[in-house]
Amino acid sequence: MADKSDAHKGAHGGVRKGAGRKTRYEKTIVMRVPEQYKNAIKALIQHIDECEKVDHHYSPVVSKPIFTRSLQGKPQQVTFTVSSVKAT
Repeated sequence: MADKSDAHKGAHGGVRKGAGRKTRYEKTIVMRVPEQYKNAIKALIQHIDECEKVDHHYSPVVSKPIFTRSLQGKPQQVTFTVSSVKAT
């Protein structure tokens, strides 16, 4: 007699088309970045998302400063600016 767990194994797990967490972005990538830059990268993405409606009717939008350290350990302040660009 087959074990109950063996009969149930085939129905769970594995690769299935359309499975997994959905993203709000069209395509995503995996990238390795230094751990100390993680918060700055997250802040950049958040700032870009918050400014997605910026067009020629808006002034450039500057983010709050992000404080981080360089790879050599020197303190740095980083800001991001989003502004519209004329279509060509």
